[in-house]
Amino acid sequence: MVAMRLLPVVLASLFALSAPAQTTTPQPPAPVDIVKLEQNLWTTMAEGDFAAVRGLFTTDFIQVDEHIQALDTLLITLKHCKLESYELRDLQVRILTPDSALTAYHVLNTFNCGTEHNPTLKINDNNSVTVWVRQPKSGKWLAQVHTETPAKP
Repeated sequence: MVAMRLLPVVLASLFALSAPAQTTTPQPPAPVDIVKLEQNLWTTMAEGDFAAVRGLFTTDFIQVDEHIQALDTLLITLKHCKLESYELRDLQVRILTPDSALTAYHVLNTFNCGTEHNPTLKINDNNSVTVWVRQPKSGKWLAQVHTETPAKP
């Protein structure tokens, strides 16, 4: 009789030991979701909503082009030079880890760094890379690194 009562307990213990451990590893992002992040970043910069733009970057963000810039420097540049137009071409995504991804693409963009009456246009033709990271607490994806290299004609 005692053996009959112990049998369910023993079986349950064996099943618990043989079951694979549950992990809380996040699922890797779908590449299309990373594409949407990159497109949203450029759209938000063009709209000029600086609070929204700031919210798309990590606090330790860096941009590398002819200079190495922190986020505050980038935001100052965006306040003085409005993104007038942009076109992302050949956008590719690489999933690095479940919490990080990279976009690589060709971008044509025009910034107006002058005034309404005296526009000073800067036209760029670059190959760019952005590294996106998922924030541990919020799960939100933010840009941590962005690079721009002039494209060959």
